[in-house]
Amino acid sequence: MYVALLFFLVLKPSLVDINPVFDQYYTSISIEQENQRLDLYAFLLKNTPSSRALITVYAENGKTVKTVQARARRAARYLVKTGGVDPKRVVWRYEAVCKHNMIVLFHLYPDWADPARDTKCLR
Repeated sequence: MYVALLFFLVLKPSLVDINPVFDQYYTSISIEQENQRLDLYAFLLKNTPSSRALITVYAENGKTVKTVQARARRAARYLVKTGGVDPKRVVWRYEAVCKHNMIVLFHLYPDWADPARDTKCLR
């Protein structure tokens, strides 16, 4: 039994390997709520020095693209200036027009490629 448990623990991939998403939220939350999430994200990034941050944003429609892009830039700036994360480790990208204004925070390691772009949403 112990051998099976040890085998399971050694060979089972961690949850981060399966899903690098740290958090995701709609931009309708307040800046204060977003800052609380970003504080936790910065804490994780600072405590795993080889990792990097990828902030992806989705717009609800063509009219909100600039708004979500500004929100992503603000989040990246917050991680660097307030959270103390090295700016070389923080990147953001605009994904696509989708059903909601949403931000997804990825926690990636150096040997991991960026997640593929979402093909379900409109470009």
